[in-house]
Amino acid sequence: MSHTASSDSRDAILTAAQRLFVEKGYHGISMREIADAVDMTKAALYYYFLDKEQLFVAILDRVLDELSALVDAQRAANTTCRAQIEAIVNAIMLLPVERRAGLRLASQELGNLDAATRQQFIERYHAQFIGRIADALTDGIQRGEFKAVDTGVATWALLGMMYPYLHTTPVPGALPTATIIEQLLTIFFDGLHRAA
Repeated sequence: MSHTASSDSRDAILTAAQRLFVEKGYHGISMREIADAVDMTKAALYYYFLDKEQLFVAILDRVLDELSALVDAQRAANTTCRAQIEAIVNAIMLLPVERRAGLRLASQELGNLDAATRQQFIERYHAQFIGRIADALTDGIQRGEFKAVDTGVATWALLGMMYPYLHTTPVPGALPTATIIEQLLTIFFDGLHRAA
């Protein structure tokens, strides 16, 4: 099997498995179902991944790599910290629905991993995503763009506002449109207080 064919097969497995994990949850699918979804034998699937946990971690790593690259690109492309945060939120929330839903997998299914694997992923998640959002907010505080607040609290507040829109079926009647994203960002940056 060529390296390209092997890489293509691995990508196809990850894509199909991610869709199944989102739809049915970690315990709702079997390696047999994943193999069937990519039209390969179960033995061939085990050539790529030793078990379901390893496959799930590979999906989480792929989602994390995408998030990390997205954050880096938006920070590099925008000069103000507010513009960076706005661009990051827009880029995440306007991802195709299946990729957006993949972002929820870590929080929903992470408890199914063994303790050591779970801790390793949490550390990577914080270093490659959460920490980078916090860094943008810290930079904004240091530049005087934002008031001095706890950046950890601010980071989780922002992500918490985004979280309902990461479902395959988000808040009823509220797909993450440009208008909704703008409202979310206005509430995050400016609050609900009406200026006198």
